[in-house]
Amino acid sequence: MEQNNFSIAEQVIRYIERKPYILEALEQNIVNYSALARKISKELTLKNTETIKAALIRKSKKYQKIKRKKQQKAISILREANFSLKNKIACLHHSTILNIKPIAYSKTPSGYMYFLDENIAKKNNFANIDYGYAILHIKSSKEIENIPGVIAFILSALAYEDINVSHVMSCREDTFIVIKEYDASLAFSVLSKRLRL
Repeated sequence: MEQNNFSIAEQVIRYIERKPYILEALEQNIVNYSALARKISKELTLKNTETIKAALIRKSKKYQKIKRKKQQKAISILREANFSLKNKIACLHHSTILNIKPIAYSKTPSGYMYFLDENIAKKNNFANIDYGYAILHIKSSKEIENIPGVIAFILSALAYEDINVSHVMSCREDTFIVIKEYDASLAFSVLSKRLRL
């Protein structure tokens, strides 16, 4: 046993869990275990780097297995979902509720965020309207509520292609991803390829 009556393995696990970027690297199997063991040894003032390295390898296999299972469940849910894309979307932030017909809206502590057709937006004289957006609507089964990582899978796939997501709204089986209109076709294509729709 080492410091605080925790075994080296337990201390390694606690260290990893406090550093999500290391956890992600372990899940992706892109780690130099010897170098990481030396770093942990130095930071935690532990002497046996070989024991640290063994704990890292053991835990990374477990993390990789868990990650694969989560990703497979997320992909399974999304393969069954219906995707639709609507362009010419305007984003409107307003402090009070409005009597307009939005595609989607959400209540936030600072007011209401509306996503509406540009033609409807242009007929109203509201301040704080931004144009040039698209909405990717994902209609999935209610089971999505019980599967962690579905939204993370979508967002990381889009981020990998340098597609910025302006807004995300998810409520039960409806997920809305708001992106710039010029990224819309690429976003749809990226998700189609990732899911092999």
